[in-house]
Amino acid sequence: MVSVHIYSKDLNLVQQCRDLFGGRKKTKHFSADKTLAEYDISSNDILIIDFDACDEKDLPKIVCSCLALVAIPQKDQALRLLQKGIRAYGNRYMHEENLKQAVTTLKAGQIWLPPAIISQVISALPAAKTEDEGEELLNILTSREAEVAKWLVNGLSNQEISEKMFVSVRTVKAHLTSIFKKTGCRNRLELATRMK
Repeated sequence: MVSVHIYSKDLNLVQQCRDLFGGRKKTKHFSADKTLAEYDISSNDILIIDFDACDEKDLPKIVCSCLALVAIPQKDQALRLLQKGIRAYGNRYMHEENLKQAVTTLKAGQIWLPPAIISQVISALPAAKTEDEGEELLNILTSREAEVAKWLVNGLSNQEISEKMFVSVRTVKAHLTSIFKKTGCRNRLELATRMK
């Protein structure tokens, strides 16, 4: 069974996580009185780290799926933390639905970032030296799917793509679902990386 551990000194955040993820039976609060390295964490567990309670330099070797919560998410910090093994990153004041989605994404072994950070990361990706793989991916898509994929690679959000293509956000999401299925990509970042 997967347990959710919360490392924070904010008791309101701890209670919110407990309410969302199964109460005291399925969650454990790690007090910020000790360092993260002093706690026994299983590789099967989910760890939510409140960066109001620690600093990047205080991170031990990451052994489980981790969600880092910060006051103001920034692309550069997100990239640094991803390189250290953090798999999800977001605002410590995010809506409960987003918090649930982040933990569910971690349980599925995927990466979760706020849409604005994903767009910034995608925009910052270097262009590929060869366009072969990107063109190969586009060739298996319909013309509308290819258009969505091209806008995505340019770092646009679903809302921005819908405005550019004069379609609903729901239609953009449907195209993305089809694109992910056809290409085998699990998320926007993976698709953008392969296409760039």
